[in-house]
Amino acid sequence: MSVALVAHQPSSPVAPIDAPISKQHKAAILLSVLIKAGATPNLDDIATGPLKGIVDIMASFGEVDRRTVDLVILEFLSELQDFGLSMRGDLEDTLTSLKGHVSDNALEKIRKAYVRSPSVDVWVRVASADATQLQSCLADEHLQVVATVLSKIPSTLAAQVLGAMEDSRARETMLAIINSRKISPDIIELIGQNISDTLFNEDGPSVFTKTPVERAGDIMNFAQSDIRDRLMDDFGKNDPDTAEKIRKVMFTFADIPARVQLRDVSAITRTVDPDILLRALKNAPTEAEFLLSGLSSRIAEQLREELSEMNPVKKNDGEAAMNELIIGIRALETNGDITLITEEDPD
Repeated sequence: MSVALVAHQPSSPVAPIDAPISKQHKAAILLSVLIKAGATPNLDDIATGPLKGIVDIMASFGEVDRRTVDLVILEFLSELQDFGLSMRGDLEDTLTSLKGHVSDNALEKIRKAYVRSPSVDVWVRVASADATQLQSCLADEHLQVVATVLSKIPSTLAAQVLGAMEDSRARETMLAIINSRKISPDIIELIGQNISDTLFNEDGPSVFTKTPVERAGDIMNFAQSDIRDRLMDDFGKNDPDTAEKIRKVMFTFADIPARVQLRDVSAITRTVDPDILLRALKNAPTEAEFLLSGLSSRIAEQLREELSEMNPVKKNDGEAAMNELIIGIRALETNGDITLITEEDPD
């Protein structure tokens, strides 16, 4: 979307905007880029008042510098993951998607500007690092610091970091997440700033919205199946009570038949692209048959035929697709669009 703005040098330099930009200004910038790129965004669902405000801004603002435009675009892309879309929201993945359209030199400048921009939340910066960088950075940190970082970054990234740890360190980290007490926003912000400084060598309050056990369960949800099984087996042997707590809040692909209601299957399958759905189902016959049974006979038969003709799917690719579907299910549950079946507490 930012190709022309990155590649074309304006006739006169424009000073970068380092001051915070309002959401309406960001929306106006994004809409301008889409229109310039020849896209036809559907604005019918936007209320008249907010839409008028965006149009007023578009009509009033002058030339916006390229750096600001690219930062707004990257921030928007990085936030897509929170809505359960099929984009990971990872900064490096976003930049990779722009390769071939933007020069490598420009991409590197965008990355450095993005992670150092004062308008970018410190935890967005931390989450822009890859799993290897984070694991190395956290290797010698106190367990509570590690637990805080893994609780603040996306669960998919946290699962990768956890999977690279020794079993004992991973177990202790999960226990620290579960047993963590309320941490003040100032301390959380300070931890994020310190980790960001370490990662990038660079000179708004944020709080957790889930319980410690729920955060631990989310991380385990997105861990690779062999890593998850290994860690849960280790927990079962060394701390069975904690293992049981984690199992109760986990929701993995294998839990779909037991916890998803058939009436919700159609909505769930629409949360991902058809190709992702097929990759998710290819290596999971039990879960696939359950989901297919909740669709119309015509659609189910079509999907069965496509699955039978598909080439084998690599394990990692299949699990990545499964995670995309799990993200979609969780988003529907959070929005109240579906209700998952919960295990009755014996007490």
